[in-house]
Amino acid sequence: HIARQLLGPAADGGGDHAILKPARSGAETPWHQDEAYWDPAIDYTSLSVWVPLQEATEENGCMVFVPRTHTLEVLPHHSVGHDPRIHALELDHLDQMADLLATAVSCPLPAGGATFHYSRTFHYTGPNRSDSARRAHVIGFGLPGKPRTDGRRFPWNEAKHTARDERRRAFEAKAK
Repeated sequence: HIARQLLGPAADGGGDHAILKPARSGAETPWHQDEAYWDPAIDYTSLSVWVPLQEATEENGCMVFVPRTHTLEVLPHHSVGHDPRIHALELDHLDQMADLLATAVSCPLPAGGATFHYSRTFHYTGPNRSDSARRAHVIGFGLPGKPRTDGRRFPWNEAKHTARDERRRAFEAKAK
C-alpha cells in the first residue's frame, strides 16, 4: 500500500478519525503540526492521509499546506485562543512566519481524493462557507516510534485541562 511505499515496509496503521465541518458554521482549523499533539518523548516517522467524502473546495475548507515544513522540528503551539480547556492547537508566532505562510498551497480535491502529509507539515483548513457540510476521513500511518533522549517537552499539552484529557487520565489510572 502507499504508506509502505512512502515510509518503508514496517509502516502500519496508527488510527483514524472523521471530521465534520458544518455548513456555514464550520470554523477554520488553525495552522498546526500533527506531531504537536503527541508524546514528545517519542521520535515519530508518520503521515496522515486526508480523504474528503465530498468535493473539498476552498469555499468549504479544503486542506492547505506549507511546502517543505515537514523538515522542521515541532515548533511551539498553544491551545486555540490560549484556552487550556480547548483540545485543538495552533502554531505560536504566526506573525513571524508571514513569508513562510505566503508559500501555502491550497489542495482542492474531488470526493474520494486524498492528500498525504508528514506529521510535522504545517497545515490548515479554512472555515466552511458553503451550504453543505464538509466531511473527511483521516487515516494515520507510521513506523514504530523510537524513544528520544533529548528531554523534549510540549508544555502546551502539559497545560491542557480538557474533558478529553480528563477521560484519558481516568482511563490510564484504571489501567494501572
